Amino acid sequence: MKKLIIFLLMVFVGITSCLKDEDLKDPTPQGNGDSTVFLNELVSTGSPDYIELYNSANEAVDISGYTISDGGSDFVIPSGISVSGKGYLILLADDAGKVDEEGVHTNFKISSKGEPIKLVDKGGNLVDQIDLPPMDPGTAYGRTTDGGAEWGLIAPSPGAANSNTNTAPNITMDTIKGLNDNIRYEVSALVVDVSGLREVKLFYKFDNDFAFVDMAPLGSGEYAYVLPGVPAGEELEYYIMATDETGLKSYFPETAPNNPLKVVSENGYAIFSNFDISTENPSADEEVTISVDVFDATGIDQVRLYYVFGDQTVGDKEKIIMNNVGDNRYEGVIPGQSDNTVVRYYMRAEDLSGLKSYYPTDATFDNDSLSMWLSYKVAPPSTLNTLVLNEIEGKGDPDYIELYNGTDSDIDLEGYKLHDKDPTEAYVIPAGTIISAGGFWTLDCDKDVYTKFKISSGGENITLLDASGNVLDQLLEEDWPAGHAGLVGRVPDGGTKWVVLSEESKGASNGN
Repeated sequence: MKKLIIFLLMVFVGITSCLKDEDLKDPTPQGNGDSTVFLNELVSTGSPDYIELYNSANEAVDISGYTISDGGSDFVIPSGISVSGKGYLILLADDAGKVDEEGVHTNFKISSKGEPIKLVDKGGNLVDQIDLPPMDPGTAYGRTTDGGAEWGLIAPSPGAANSNTNTAPNITMDTIKGLNDNIRYEVSALVVDVSGLREVKLFYKFDNDFAFVDMAPLGSGEYAYVLPGVPAGEELEYYIMATDETGLKSYFPETAPNNPLKVVSENGYAIFSNFDISTENPSADEEVTISVDVFDATGIDQVRLYYVFGDQTVGDKEKIIMNNVGDNRYEGVIPGQSDNTVVRYYMRAEDLSGLKSYYPTDATFDNDSLSMWLSYKVAPPSTLNTLVLNEIEGKGDPDYIELYNGTDSDIDLEGYKLHDKDPTEAYVIPAGTIISAGGFWTLDCDKDVYTKFKISSGGENITLLDASGNVLDQLLEEDWPAGHAGLVGRVPDGGTKWVVLSEESKGASNGN
């Protein structure tokens, strides 16, 4: 019985709207008139799909060696399998092809678009067959009475008697838990009704205000509505009402509307979002700006940034009161440190009630454990010691691309290519072009005299290839540094880091 209940719950998780009568195929059932075993009910959109067999006789029927097929795969039912008298057997159509404690699993799934299902006995005689119509989640196609001649859309009833009696919609949902004033809770429900749904509504009430709203259909029978914020200490009352196309109504909980569900909103922890750090690889003595959005419906009293550096311990931590720069955005600046210094940090927000929350927001975060703090390392800038794109101007007069030779030798650039997002417009560097060791070479991109392209001021892919067509360097559009206005470069020359340049340094060093 326990396994049957679990299976029923799995099936009813699939939710649907009703198919129109004209969408259904003529089932044209055929079979052995002497057989008492029937294809009785089928689901092609379940979790899992299933085929129900029914035995109309009083005695059990051994179906060992019978074959069930979907027109593409055949599954031979293993020995020892029978259908009890006036009973049912569920074949789980999940492509597993085995027998275990859950039951008999076929080696195929059923197409939701419709397909023929056939049952043949071990002598090769046709026992029963049906041409399934397309089906939506939450519906079953079965005989309207067990073993009867009439087929139709019915409510799924695996292992139980079939019926075409019109019933009110079935509503499944998880009740609200953990409601607090800092979140807008999404109420969601799965609603089943074979005859089709007219509407699904949510009633809610708090702070003496109430609303009765339409829930949004998300597909496959799922409906949702996002509640407004509920102030801390307020009790939220709510229930769902579903109406089918015949006017039958059902409620969740079943005690509604007189006795709706109730939950009290708690004072929630402040919410951190949109964290940003100005650089995770600062140079010596470079300040690092930490910024983050912090929201709390109760109100924010203070957001603090704590940090230590080098061999300092938790007891040595420094505190910075972060500034509210507007729209719940807070910023704090960690002072620059010397090369190779490791800096560790975290943030703490406190609302007006005194409730504290932390960033990182991991539930296991412990501010007394340095290993759980965020960190970055101050590192001397590295250089690539090769030929690289070094500076790009996309808003100049003209635009240009600068190369830097980070090697100890001169490089002959004959045949090398530079192009933007369109490789067919590549500029081929002519013979006799030499870039000296530690030197610079620039290409004006004017889409006229020198090149077929200009450079987008918003940033775009810029690529350098050698004479054999190998990519030597590339700056992708998404990797242009934030906040640029078209002019970017490596600092230092040939370094790994692209930055926004305040002024052109065409053919010269970008500085350190």
